[in-house]
Amino acid sequence: MNKTKRAMTFVILAASMWGTVGVSVKVLSGFGLTAIQMVVARLVVAAVLIGIFLLITDKSKLKISKKDIKYFIGTGICSMLFFNTCYCVTVQLTSLSIAAVLLYTSPIFVTIFSVPIFKEKLTVKKVMAMIGSVLGCALVSGVLSTGMAGVSLKGLIFGIFAAIGYGFYGIQARMLVKKYHSYTILFYTFLIAGLGGICIGDVGGILHIVKNEPVSLGIIVITAIICNVMPYIFYTTALKYIEASKASVTASVEPVVATVLGVILYKESITVSGILGILCVLLAIGVLNQDKCIEERQ
Repeated sequence: MNKTKRAMTFVILAASMWGTVGVSVKVLSGFGLTAIQMVVARLVVAAVLIGIFLLITDKSKLKISKKDIKYFIGTGICSMLFFNTCYCVTVQLTSLSIAAVLLYTSPIFVTIFSVPIFKEKLTVKKVMAMIGSVLGCALVSGVLSTGMAGVSLKGLIFGIFAAIGYGFYGIQARMLVKKYHSYTILFYTFLIAGLGGICIGDVGGILHIVKNEPVSLGIIVITAIICNVMPYIFYTTALKYIEASKASVTASVEPVVATVLGVILYKESITVSGILGILCVLLAIGVLNQDKCIEERQ
């Protein structure tokens, strides 16, 4: 398997793990944690876990240049914490399905920003894949059949902000990955995002729940590993070998995984539009792979 195919596989693995976030939300909600508390808890635990791992295995990966701190603030505050917070607000103002569709408009912003920043080519196949991924997410969520009537302008704005923040990570991380190991990038991203989250999240409430329900801490740790640490390691590593726009489109497999898990674990029904949406997302990923194969043969 060449580096490009391995990178695409890493993105799919990352997106598949992100697709389990809904399951973790259902489990942690049972302990009384709010959405923002879950986000803050996962970010802090993720930073601690990666920090301990680096202290044990390779302390040199904890070293960064002072002039690069602004970039880590970008990945931590302007992306990780910003998009998670905006996404939570969007869910509260709209619905889970609409919030998901708005979040996965991120390939549009990533593609637009990647052209001037990384000099990426805006090919017809990229545009087709981008449209296919957004349409697929819309079909999977069911938003096209239920409509967006009654959705507030505020909800739409926060949803778009979430998409921009989400896409911004791929752009910033691709710049940093040329100089730092993915573990280094993630440690400082999670650390800065976690510290920022402590300022806006109800940390006292989290500690109270953990104290009364010790098992919740174990679940938080597990979800931090599955939903934050591992997928971001895969995704950040993949950015070494593929364009940010391609990674963003490929990551749209996340709602597909979430839908499949809902059917398997919670006996949720899947509609014809949902099946068509899954096919659209898979087709978009296939188009990107085909595009790369053609480039390699030329």
